[in-house]
Amino acid sequence: MIDKLRKGLLHSINVHGHAFQYAVLKAAEKLFEDNESPWVFEVAEFPVLNKSTPIHIDFILRNKFDQSYFIAECKRCDPALSNWCFIKVPYVSRGTSSGRERIVRELVFRKKENNLVHTGLQWIERSSDIYRLPFELKSNDKGEGCYGRGQINDAITQVLRGLNGMIEFAVNKLKIGNHKLFKEDSRGTMYASFLPVIFTTAKLWVCDYDISEADIESGKVNLGEAKLEERKWLFYQYAQSPDLKHPYSFTGLESDMPHILYADYTRTIPIVNSEGIKDFLSYSFWTEPDDWQSG
Repeated sequence: MIDKLRKGLLHSINVHGHAFQYAVLKAAEKLFEDNESPWVFEVAEFPVLNKSTPIHIDFILRNKFDQSYFIAECKRCDPALSNWCFIKVPYVSRGTSSGRERIVRELVFRKKENNLVHTGLQWIERSSDIYRLPFELKSNDKGEGCYGRGQINDAITQVLRGLNGMIEFAVNKLKIGNHKLFKEDSRGTMYASFLPVIFTTAKLWVCDYDISEADIESGKVNLGEAKLEERKWLFYQYAQSPDLKHPYSFTGLESDMPHILYADYTRTIPIVNSEGIKDFLSYSFWTEPDDWQSG
């Protein structure tokens, strides 16, 4: 009987991904202790509300150099669909192509002069290495029959629910007072920034094919000699739907559609393979907070 229970417990732990979540946390903790990463463990399974829907964030890391946080979602994928491939798109909005997008994170702040709480974005210079189309591809491994297709979308939805719930939580805390979640800068502004991150067991691939070269009659592409390259981690850009987004808007009546798409809805989500945890957490962006600009 004990052996049967142990086997059932083993299957449940592995399939539901709890062990993977805490293995990622342990790796992050060791990197911080070895001074190879600035990311400090804050909490696991943190409860927030997103549009009145309760959700638990897998874990949150804080940057020791800056008052910024990773809102983390861990996804142990089905072995049968363990290759995730990403493609850039040639058109995003007027004046912005996929090759010139900004890496962004969300900001909650309160200025000293008016004591009002605001939300906004912080960004780094435009990058040509951002992807927008994800695909789940089969591997040679046997599936576990628990998830099927849609794992990427599930992970994205979950991490954005966590991010938006965290923004609502942060706004409410800052309205009450100088919560320790925030830091005060030299101008007396209280602030904190947040970036959603997905850690996964999936192998990550990128393809350099320009999908606008598809045959316009059939709608099909011919990849031919298109290059496929494995990545340890990458930046994924996603325009979240209104049912996920928190209720605070960055744009006003004078804003045009490209600005609204970018400022109100588009979010950068780093997606990190288990082999890329060290490279990602030690990335130079995270140790140079002055490179981030608000706007």
